[in-house]
Amino acid sequence: MKQFYYLILLFLVSTYSTEAKLYKKDIKPSNPLVVSVSIHLNKIYDINSVDKTYLIDAYLVLLWHDPSVHDSVYGNNDIKIIYENEKFPKGIMVPSFEFINILGNREIIDRQLIVNPDKTLIYNERFHGRFTSGMDFHRYPNDKQCFMIQLESFSMQKKDLIFTNPQLFPKVLDASYIEEWKILGKRDYVNQKTYYHLSTSKKGEEFSRCNFEIYVQRKIEYYLWKVMLPIGILVVASWLVFWVKDFANQLNISFTLMLTMVTFNFYTSSLLPTLPYNTFIELIIISGYISIFLTLIAIIFTYAYSKNDKTTFKINGFFKIFFPLLYILYIMICIFIIFF
Repeated sequence: MKQFYYLILLFLVSTYSTEAKLYKKDIKPSNPLVVSVSIHLNKIYDINSVDKTYLIDAYLVLLWHDPSVHDSVYGNNDIKIIYENEKFPKGIMVPSFEFINILGNREIIDRQLIVNPDKTLIYNERFHGRFTSGMDFHRYPNDKQCFMIQLESFSMQKKDLIFTNPQLFPKVLDASYIEEWKILGKRDYVNQKTYYHLSTSKKGEEFSRCNFEIYVQRKIEYYLWKVMLPIGILVVASWLVFWVKDFANQLNISFTLMLTMVTFNFYTSSLLPTLPYNTFIELIIISGYISIFLTLIAIIFTYAYSKNDKTTFKINGFFKIFFPLLYILYIMICIFIIFF
């Protein structure tokens, strides 16, 4: 009787060991899992230059071949099976991934898993999230930026999972996707990222990363008419003090224009983050400060050192030509430094 129990125990142990080996063989393939990635962009909106963020609404599609899918999944039918939202089968694993440049968690609106008879699987989800990327504002408001979506495997290294064939749809992006920006082009590619904090070796661990980039240029028309034109008018108005004969009126005009320039400075500072450098529009505003300040010095100098009306007329005539030429030279130097 004891021999019979020993035989049953031996049979169970051998069966469990065999199944464990097969299971390990299934989840640890010799070749990496190859996953094709595509994103269909619905819209990019709520672009915040201060926080360097933007909202993205899009569809994510992953496609891969998994020979470990058991035939019992199909039953007696030789057709594809579609699972939606929370009805995903436990026996089928979707490759783990994460968006690298997303702030917080992404919102999954809907998701779907398609299992084809040839054991090709397609994972599709509609997601929504706030992304971020580095931005350069030297040329603001005529700056060019790159909006990025970076996708990377979370737990599977490059030796276990490789992203391939990245595609960003639609192939041609029109102005309706980003209304305040001009779309210059797009790029999608795969590279690798090495992390050293996940390994004790100096080589680090390599992960496959999928990158989607959209290159845009800010439309300058709003800033041209709402900011630059008023600043230009204020600068030209500051030169008109040389046509005013009364010294008190000259001072009142100059101080009023200076306060107006301060108001413009507060307006533009609310549109941009605190930067260690000056943007193009800030250089324009600085030019207004400089122009008005120099006119103040000029009229005070003329009032203090002019001996008669004839001398005052000659000095003012010189400043009428000198200040416009100096301002034009300043703007040309700023344009050359920023844009060339």
